[in-house]
Amino acid sequence: MAIYPAAAIFLLIWLLLTLRNADNGLLMAIAVIPFGMFAAIVAGGLSMILAHFLVVLTIGALLTRALSTRHAHVSTRLPPSAIYLSIFAIYSLFSGLILVRLFQGQFLVFPLSVTFHGTLVSTFYPSTMIPLAPNSSNISQTFFIVLSTMFFIALLLVIRRRGLEFVTKGLAWAAGLNALLGLMDLLQLDPILSFVRTADYALNNEHMLGGLSRVIGGYSEAAAFGSVSAALFAYFAMTYLITNKSREGLLALANLCCALLAVSSTAILAIAFAFMLILMHAHIYLRPGISRRFAHHVVIALSGLIIVICLVLMLTPAETFIARMLDSLLFSKGNSMSGLERSAWAKSGLDAFIQTYGLGAGAGSLRSNGFAMVLLGNVGLPGTIAFVMYLWHGIGKPISACTPTQASSFYAGRVSALTLLGSMMVSATGPDPTLLLMATVCVSVIAREQAKTGPYVSPAISMRAA
Repeated sequence: MAIYPAAAIFLLIWLLLTLRNADNGLLMAIAVIPFGMFAAIVAGGLSMILAHFLVVLTIGALLTRALSTRHAHVSTRLPPSAIYLSIFAIYSLFSGLILVRLFQGQFLVFPLSVTFHGTLVSTFYPSTMIPLAPNSSNISQTFFIVLSTMFFIALLLVIRRRGLEFVTKGLAWAAGLNALLGLMDLLQLDPILSFVRTADYALNNEHMLGGLSRVIGGYSEAAAFGSVSAALFAYFAMTYLITNKSREGLLALANLCCALLAVSSTAILAIAFAFMLILMHAHIYLRPGISRRFAHHVVIALSGLIIVICLVLMLTPAETFIARMLDSLLFSKGNSMSGLERSAWAKSGLDAFIQTYGLGAGAGSLRSNGFAMVLLGNVGLPGTIAFVMYLWHGIGKPISACTPTQASSFYAGRVSALTLLGSMMVSATGPDPTLLLMATVCVSVIAREQAKTGPYVSPAISMRAA
């Protein structure tokens, strides 16, 4: 077991915050999500990322407080989204313990933990297949799914008591730290970043594309950093458009730059998806009562951006460079070694779904590609349906009567969650839904709850100051 000195500093900060109020532990756990390669503890080849470790500690602190005190004024009734997510977690636990043993040895899978000791199935990519069997990934992935579920429920109960501003503060810290880590990586401050890159993952910080070095921030590779940056951009861009607060606009712009600097096909698709979702929700922030000053700023900013793009295309060879980059990242991706390998992973997930009669091979039993194929292959149709119902009740159902704060939280959470899901649909390899997705969906759930129980105010986000 290894405990890193830098992690001790964060644990001390967590201790000081939770001594004041155990709720603050969740705030810090959200804030450190961008440290995606920062392992607090490494034991037996498994890394416990700092955010997950803080969630474990915080849930323990919250349970201890709940047993000693009662908050009678706070409802502990779980909404449908939490119930369906719990069903998903329970089925994942069942599949990771029982189903993997039921179907053991009946077909080959790509293991979640990369190994080169299995059967080589193609000369075009290095991944090998092994017979389905219980392994450490079943334990780790099931643990992360259950932990994400507990985090969602704990955050739900805390926000009911502390308000939406509580989680917004945590996400703002996460967005700021993500931008800072991206800047440090851009400036090649690797000696400093080495203190927060302690997990035993393969570090892909030397990859170049078209002469550009990919920025990975606090993560191990560009796709993860780019997708998280795009999701944070979507959250704060939507919040800025609704509330017209300059801080949100700066956080959105900084994380958009991070997503672009990742130079990843996943990040490019996530950015495009985020912009599409923001435009689809234009009727929310473009109201008759919109501030004229704000509208002028938006028009001027868009006009300036178009002028800059036109000048760059006319005066530099950027058009050829961008076309070559897009061809490498998107259009020719399917014929690359990575594209062929990911296609094989996706097919293996579908094959596992069929071989197990739709039950799934067990959470963590195999590596697939794309969250849909990952869920079908790992937890089958029952687990996939439960997760889809969780999303529908979390971000699918609309919000009607609400205050500007509730509206900005609901739509920002929805757009951010959908952006993250969009990136997961093309690049996810494991069934862990991630803490960031749990946090953004939770924001939407609480905003809808408060809109139902609070006083009616038209979603005229038009209440913005003129």
